Amino acid sequence: MSRVGRTATGAAAVALTASLPYWLPRLVIALRVRLFARVNGEEGIPAPGREVPVEEFKQVYGHPAANGRSRGAALSDLFWYWLSPGPEVHQEHLEPGPRYDDVARTTRQILAGLSRERWSELVGRCTRRVLDELDEQTGGYGAREHRVRLRDLMMPVWAEVYYEVVFREPCPRHVRDLIVGNANDVVSALKCTSLRHMDRRNRLTAYLRERLASDPPPVPLPSLLSRREQAYYLQGTFFNTAVVQTSEAMAHLLLALATHQSVQDRLLSGEEEDGYLDHVINETLQHFPLFGVAHRITIDEIPRAADPRYRRARSCCSTTPSISGREPPGRSGSTPAAGCPRTPGPRPSSRSA
Repeated sequence: MSRVGRTATGAAAVALTASLPYWLPRLVIALRVRLFARVNGEEGIPAPGREVPVEEFKQVYGHPAANGRSRGAALSDLFWYWLSPGPEVHQEHLEPGPRYDDVARTTRQILAGLSRERWSELVGRCTRRVLDELDEQTGGYGAREHRVRLRDLMMPVWAEVYYEVVFREPCPRHVRDLIVGNANDVVSALKCTSLRHMDRRNRLTAYLRERLASDPPPVPLPSLLSRREQAYYLQGTFFNTAVVQTSEAMAHLLLALATHQSVQDRLLSGEEEDGYLDHVINETLQHFPLFGVAHRITIDEIPRAADPRYRRARSCCSTTPSISGREPPGRSGSTPAAGCPRTPGPRPSSRSA
């Protein structure tokens, strides 16, 4: 190849690399949605969508017949693969019944164990500790600028927070590393940006099983679960989903504040009215929904007043964050648009671990 040809090739490679942030994320998201649709097959009904308009979404999604979570849905098999180990006792995938009620009751008791003031103190303390570590790693205190990925900065904070919420004692550093490694591996696999690494996840499971055998948390864990399932419950609910979702929520909140200086100044002034920060958080979550697919599987007929002929919607309903740029009425910044499988009924369970 001539010198001119090599120069042109090099320039093209540089241009391609520089443009990656502008087109690669959108491509990955589009491929992920296409994967979901392919797994769903022809049985999926997007909601809101053509068959279920946005005005009827809450009615259909909240109908008692739309309470199935996993059984019979091909998409659930995919999520069970991503959420392993222990997806069968994950609170988002337990079917309605005594075990779900037991798990949900325990989750509420653990989260309600701290007052709002104690939550504020705990989050502030853990945040300061993680930021102090960042200062130490980058040349000592006083540094004004650090290059960080917001989610990576937040995960250690919330790993420490939820460990203390569950066990009512500070989180040891090596356990924090286990929790962050597990949570990051799960969310990276869910986002289709990495393969899963079961060794990282199993190390956290082993620690939790050992901890529960010798020193369980003060709030009794679900009695209808075995000791192994209790470890899976804590790992999936608190040290996976809670850490991931809160870290991503905080990352989006920090991004929103960084790009809205007036809001940032108003919060720092201390003069804002009561509830202003809550309004900022709610607005941020409207623009950046936390979870892309909230699927449900119908177990009976769902009557619709808008179309009396539409009696049996064997489907699950889901919403996804904005990926197409369109905005539905009354919901700025997010676009519900994902399918979920209809199912003719239960099928034998066959789950990947």
